Amino acid sequence: MDPKQILVVTSNRNLKRHITRALASAGYRVQHAPLQEAAVRAGLAAATEMCILDVDEQEQDLRWLIDHLYRERPDVIPLLVSEDRKLPFLRDSLARMPLNNLIAKHGGVAAASELIDETELIVTCHKLFRHDIFGLEKYLTAWGIQVHDLPILGTASKDEILGELESFLESIDCYGTVRNSVALVADELIMNAIFNAPRDTSGPKYATLDRGQPLALEEHERASFRYACDGRHIALSVRDRFGSLDRDVIIRYLQRCFDGGPVEAERREGGAGLGLHMIFNSITQLTFNIQAGVATEVIALFYVRSGALAFRSSGRSLNMFYLGSP
Repeated sequence: MDPKQILVVTSNRNLKRHITRALASAGYRVQHAPLQEAAVRAGLAAATEMCILDVDEQEQDLRWLIDHLYRERPDVIPLLVSEDRKLPFLRDSLARMPLNNLIAKHGGVAAASELIDETELIVTCHKLFRHDIFGLEKYLTAWGIQVHDLPILGTASKDEILGELESFLESIDCYGTVRNSVALVADELIMNAIFNAPRDTSGPKYATLDRGQPLALEEHERASFRYACDGRHIALSVRDRFGSLDRDVIIRYLQRCFDGGPVEAERREGGAGLGLHMIFNSITQLTFNIQAGVATEVIALFYVRSGALAFRSSGRSLNMFYLGSP
């Protein structure tokens, strides 16, 4: 099978070299173009199947290219790379177009702020092309890492899971700031899996219940909580058996993150909630893997290699992957 061809659109030479080195090593054919209409059209004409776009470019040219891909080349997968997630252009594009993958430039991951996480880039491309989307193991960089897997049986499971997670974070000497963020995100994802994910014939089954009351899930409603650390990232995931989370719900709740405004009260639905705003501001990478009617898996990664300051200053990546019903 011929390797997939990817067009990288950026005027940043360091970023271009960084992306090319990673993706060519992963078996892709990589071409480049500056953000100029003639050059981009020529690049897209050459059997290109994905366009990686540096969003930190001139906004007028960016709008042309995104509109061109959306209207004239829907067969080309767009992948955005940005340093600033609060750009109005980025916010508007995610809201009005089916753009599902944003990779952050991480000031804390490397000495140069324009660089990105190679593992995240390669994994994202593989998942988009191969449609093999589930599993936090894909984001771990070392063979032999132990992944812990715990069942979510209901509210009684939460304290036990969080206790085991806390012991694990202590055993790996996790920074206090990062530890608090990991525990906060884990708590919210577990509660979402218990109260928001389960469905019956009328829709969300437990979403209107008080989250403070005990709830035991039926066997077919039970979810799984997994976590691991490879020395670079702490990774955790929650996977339910429903696959009901909708992209519009994700974007609507995360819109506050891109706006930078306050969180307003809003009804939780579809397996998500106000917690998504908190989660996105507490992670390094947030990934939604969704197969309709089968499973929703939310993966959160926290960069821990270079200390608490690097974690706080790192960018925030958002990736959404969808498979149709089996």
